[in-house]
Amino acid sequence: MSARKRDQWIAFWTVPVFFNLFGIVFVPLSWMMPPRSPSSSEPQIVDFMQSHNLLIACAILTLSFGLAPLSNAVYLTQIKRMSVSPVFRYALMVGSMTGAIVGMLFPMFCFGLGAFRPGYDPSILAMLYDFGYLAYIGSLGCFCVMWMSFGLAILLDTNNILPKWLGYYTIWQYVTELMAAPVWIAKSGPFAWNGLLTFWFAMVLYVSWQVIVYICIYRAIKSQPDDELENAWVSSSSPSPDGRQKANA
Repeated sequence: MSARKRDQWIAFWTVPVFFNLFGIVFVPLSWMMPPRSPSSSEPQIVDFMQSHNLLIACAILTLSFGLAPLSNAVYLTQIKRMSVSPVFRYALMVGSMTGAIVGMLFPMFCFGLGAFRPGYDPSILAMLYDFGYLAYIGSLGCFCVMWMSFGLAILLDTNNILPKWLGYYTIWQYVTELMAAPVWIAKSGPFAWNGLLTFWFAMVLYVSWQVIVYICIYRAIKSQPDDELENAWVSSSSPSPDGRQKANA
């Protein structure tokens, strides 16, 4: 494994660390996920929102949130190798930032705020409960631009950095995220925020897609030639292929 790719591999291996921490926070620690029902009774909402585990979950998420940009940087690095306009790279970057703020920070603050101080009025806790889940599930549309850019970049790329079928799969995955829109209308059934189509179908497709993308990115990094790396020429005495020299980092 090339030492010149060490920085990419460091960023690459933070991805499973981040997603595992993310899963622990949202599932076994806080049980925010799978999402609770929009029609939960007031006592059920109060009991959940006043759980001490929510505070622990928020503390862990606060510490691990910084790993998210590293995982996105892995995608950006490979898009930069493609024969496509930089607009795809910038769109992915901005889309990921917007989605992370709405889909991760907003729910964390809503659920954490509800648990922070005992004695909040039940109606306030119910509002935070709705806000947290609507932000988490209803923000999937924020990622549409992100994954649409990623999928189109793969399909339009003539360098074949990533397989074309992954581009089609990515576009299909992003289309399913449009199903998040009805959560603002439906309070029960398949289109509620905990519904079969809005959450479960989209989640199964997303998780399987994320694993496949991870494997494809691994192969892309592994097959990337050293002379294509921006940090390949680190010696001030070694000329780069175009005749220029890069200073020591």
